[in-house]
Amino acid sequence: MKQPELKANERELIKLIRFFSKRAAQLMESGALSVDNSQLTAACENLEKQLYTHATNRTAILEKREKLEKVVEDNARCPKCERADMLKRTGVATNAQGWRSNTYRCRRCNIEFTWNKPNNPWHLAEFLEVYIAELEKGLEQEQNPQVTEHTKAAIEQMQESLSRLCPVLTTSDEEMDALQEKEKEMTKLIHQFKNYLLIEKIKLDTYQEPEA
Repeated sequence: MKQPELKANERELIKLIRFFSKRAAQLMESGALSVDNSQLTAACENLEKQLYTHATNRTAILEKREKLEKVVEDNARCPKCERADMLKRTGVATNAQGWRSNTYRCRRCNIEFTWNKPNNPWHLAEFLEVYIAELEKGLEQEQNPQVTEHTKAAIEQMQESLSRLCPVLTTSDEEMDALQEKEKEMTKLIHQFKNYLLIEKIKLDTYQEPEA
């Protein structure tokens, strides 16, 4: 199984834990250190496991989040020639509502444009809600039965998409909020335990008597 990616402070603490554990084991083996100190060594091992578990969980959540961010497909077409095969994505633009959309350049027409839909599912959900409301308002004044029927079908399809998308987004947001809280807890724990181990490491160094 691939090892999870660790942050710098996590790698630093694990390095210190392993050094401390190895040093303590050597001193206990030689009788220079009481076996009672094995409790601290066990605590170090438990913390190392906890760090790897947290890192594994973080990696899984972030990878799932990254996949979700890329789930929206533009299917963009040039507004002038209406072709898609000559488009090159050039960046991202943010509109007045704060929605992010991809920008493109058509190499055939030599024009740049911003696609008319958001490039991520969170902003797309907001876009669909606004668009559905506009369509429903337009239905109140629509006289053509065919247009009315077509619009109602489109609204129903978009509402169905929203009903599937929104719970996924909510779950992802809750996971990210929980992860951020856990990150704060772990950062504090790492800082405190690192300082404690550094003090204990100094104590270990005093157990070795200088050779006569």
